[in-house]
Amino acid sequence: MILCPDVIKRELRRQEWLHELRAPSRCYEEALERSIRLWTQYEQVNRDFCPDDPVYSIINAGVTTSITADALTFQAASAGQGRILELIFGGEATSSTVMRTAVQRAGTSITGNSAITPEKFNSRSPVAAGVYGKAGTQSLVGNALIPFPWNAFGGFIRWVAGPGEELYYVNSEVISLRGAVGVGVASYTGIFEEL
Repeated sequence: MILCPDVIKRELRRQEWLHELRAPSRCYEEALERSIRLWTQYEQVNRDFCPDDPVYSIINAGVTTSITADALTFQAASAGQGRILELIFGGEATSSTVMRTAVQRAGTSITGNSAITPEKFNSRSPVAAGVYGKAGTQSLVGNALIPFPWNAFGGFIRWVAGPGEELYYVNSEVISLRGAVGVGVASYTGIFEEL
């Protein structure tokens, strides 16, 4: 029996999602370690079967969060498509700070973006076609797709998209990761795939 690569990739994501539900990462470093292990396996499937579906990461480390500017910004190419597979953020504040970070759509244009060059998980992958960055101040549209409440005093979030829960952005659409409540110091990581 031959398995479709998408079935293998979906199962890898499902297994990691279940593992994170049963035994959550205890700290930011453990979350990153688990993430690297998962996406190394995932990228091996891409390399062997789907070289046109590369995986990338963007990082914004040690930033003071804002409720008016993005911590991370994802924008698809004008005729492209991407999907966010995982988000990790961890607090580095020196005192307790209640935070809520929201993932929300922002139309099809970015204002005030400071570019972040995506890192390839496979050195043979092409350069990412979309626009990625931080500090975008474009208006958000609709309600938050996912709100994450957490504490910037050592708290962290690791969100792994279960199969069917990936956040897609197509044809110049923008997805913003931005503070909704609270201001503190944190580091953010976004892992995504361009299709």
